Amino acid sequence: MLRSVTRSALIALLTLLPPLAARAQQSNAPRPKAILIGSPNEDRRRLDQLFGTAPLAGSLIRSPSASWLGDTSTSGRQWGLVEPVIDATWNSQIPFSLDDGALWAGRGLSTRVTAGIEARFGLLHVLIAPEVGWVENRAFNLLPSGIPGRSDFASPFQSGPVSADVPTRFGSQSFASANPGQSAAWMSLGRVDAGFSTENQWWGPALQNALIMSDNAPGIPEAFVRTNRPWHTRAGDVEAKAILGELTESLYFDDDRTNDHRAISGGIVTFAPSIEPHLTLGAGRIVMSQASDVGAAAGHALDVLTRWSTARGTPPRDSVHAQGVDQLTSLFGRWVFPASGLEVYGEWARMLPPISLRDLFVAPQKTQGYTIGMQMAGRVMGRGPLRFQAEVTDLEQTPTSRAGDTLSFYTSRVVPQGFTQRGQVIGAPIGPGGSSQLLAIDYMPPTWDVGLFGERIRWNDDAYYRQLTGISFFSHDVSVLGGIRGTVKAMGSTIHAELSLTHRFNFMFQNLRGGFGPLSGNDVHNETLRIWWSPLER
Repeated sequence: MLRSVTRSALIALLTLLPPLAARAQQSNAPRPKAILIGSPNEDRRRLDQLFGTAPLAGSLIRSPSASWLGDTSTSGRQWGLVEPVIDATWNSQIPFSLDDGALWAGRGLSTRVTAGIEARFGLLHVLIAPEVGWVENRAFNLLPSGIPGRSDFASPFQSGPVSADVPTRFGSQSFASANPGQSAAWMSLGRVDAGFSTENQWWGPALQNALIMSDNAPGIPEAFVRTNRPWHTRAGDVEAKAILGELTESLYFDDDRTNDHRAISGGIVTFAPSIEPHLTLGAGRIVMSQASDVGAAAGHALDVLTRWSTARGTPPRDSVHAQGVDQLTSLFGRWVFPASGLEVYGEWARMLPPISLRDLFVAPQKTQGYTIGMQMAGRVMGRGPLRFQAEVTDLEQTPTSRAGDTLSFYTSRVVPQGFTQRGQVIGAPIGPGGSSQLLAIDYMPPTWDVGLFGERIRWNDDAYYRQLTGISFFSHDVSVLGGIRGTVKAMGSTIHAELSLTHRFNFMFQNLRGGFGPLSGNDVHNETLRIWWSPLER
């Protein structure tokens, strides 16, 4: 039933978009302003920032509705289309899904369509961009969770004090979905916006692995307050955003319906000093708490400021007695050198603040994660720029012999779902205990680009050290992949495609169950093709 409804809605949406676009052009309506996270347009904007031809303001606190920042006029009515996007991924053998929002790309074909309108009526701004999707979700060889009270599709490695809602598969059948997607409504009141949204957002400078907030999961229903343009001071420019939202459990986690919702309170602030405006420094923090409903979540609005904990033990999980706090705090920076076409950036985060200065000096890596990276671009014989990208992320924790000290990034000791939204991590897509190294090079003339990329990802390595069957040097779960990508803008549309070939060693540590040594029985070759098509590109 849901699949047929979604299909009908998709057909109707694609039928109506061309006449709506024509009408918008005939009526001289303003062109759409919302730029979707992860889109080719957003990638081009960041390239322009390298050369100093695009402003840096707002680049470290991003969301589609934030594309309107700086537009605070109060007269007249304006409207336009949100550029429709068809985002499709095909995986040959196993799921592979990174930074694709509400879409979970399982084995086979997975698709989502985003489209809508945006409008302004005086102080009121409205962005309506729902998403519909369909996932083929073909079967593959996986380990059932084997955890009492959990779905067979729940992760077999995330439980107890390192629990997280990260299903290995979203059910056993194909499924369709519909959600509000990249939608928001807000009022502009002077230098401040206040409103509600379900859109994805990106905090910090990372290209792929933002540690606090990324577009790896469905958008979080939230109330927000933000600066709508930089606040200029003598010292420099300040931008900020605060959120209060509600996280929801996936359908493939546990049988307890009393804990399906959590509150999330968060804030981020950036500062660009006047003595060096191309340098941006920032801090972000989110705090997660148990909340039975929206009303209960409202009581956690100030958690980001008032709830701090250095407790290393595991508190009880019931809402009455839980004393612990699940939190992530990060510091980050980005420095752009337009004269050289270069930027360097980094983000460092911890789940728990250090107990003391001694604790920080002795074990600075405790509960930490970090991302560091750079981009460099230069013109090739006066034509399009050649861009080089590199990024390294590490969320792996030092193994400990003390059971009460066990922690893993994005997992929780207070609520079993961890830092996830509907089964996907809200931060770095490599997930708990992951690490990655990414390299890419692209040639980027104005209307097209082509490039190569390669990456190594080690998955869930904290769980590797908790295996009961022993540790084998050859039994880490590692993906090595390489591919080609490119974009073409033609005839009023944009098509971006990526093709990658992956060899995943020891998928889900299954070689550990067969003994020691370099076994290849559970190695997997996977091909991934992703296509992003905007048929009504501005």
